[in-house]
Amino acid sequence: MQYFDQPLPLAFLKADRNGKLVSYSTLAWEHFDLSEEHLKGIIDEESIEKLIQYSWDPRLDPVKLELNMKTRETSLSLFEVHIQWDSEDFANMLFLPKDSSNEGLMDKLMQLQQRLSSTDFELLEKKEELEQVLIRLNQLSGPFIPLSETLCMIPLFGDITADKINVISESCLKAVFAGEFEEILFDLTAVGEIEGKGIEKFTQLIKTLNFMTGSIIKLIGIKPNLAKMLNNYKLDEWVQIDQSLKQVLNVYFNRNELGAS
Repeated sequence: MQYFDQPLPLAFLKADRNGKLVSYSTLAWEHFDLSEEHLKGIIDEESIEKLIQYSWDPRLDPVKLELNMKTRETSLSLFEVHIQWDSEDFANMLFLPKDSSNEGLMDKLMQLQQRLSSTDFELLEKKEELEQVLIRLNQLSGPFIPLSETLCMIPLFGDITADKINVISESCLKAVFAGEFEEILFDLTAVGEIEGKGIEKFTQLIKTLNFMTGSIIKLIGIKPNLAKMLNNYKLDEWVQIDQSLKQVLNVYFNRNELGAS
């Protein structure tokens, strides 16, 4: 058996068609016990059968196999073996260890992917919970309050946003449709910031309520910035702006008392 005196990054062995080793590299000597000078001494028995079946034919093109090898450090280790036959009928073999740390890394990546999937599901659940909380918060920011059989009030709290008005509109329209309300009052005293899309939704709600009741919608507590934005929508035929809740209620109840008498 001859020493192959060339620097190679992988273990190299050369064998004849009977499996007898004829040449080896430094790394091959370090990896394997070559004392038997035969492939059977360093390749697992089942892998020998695999080697004979798939590659022990000089007419074949270069072959890549995974074989269990007997090394100096372990009884069996998996190697990727590249085999090329030469013109003299010798098999030239390079042995690349299949690093178990790579398999461990893949296992860790799979575990991480599973944890991420679980985390994504938990985040989705939290997102749905948060959406429900926001819907409930928007509902509470514009409660529908019946003041009598024919009069109701919707006080708005916080910023006027499209999402908030959409939620308030749903509950408000249902309540008005189910009742016999003739006068609807919006108290805008506690309104904060106003979004463009939000004010558009609000004016649509006003027009819908006006159509449902046939009555002018009353607005109180309007701040200058909100009044300026509402002016752009030309709502004179749909709304009436009043100074205070007390003023509206006095007019309403005085009118009802006169009607009753």
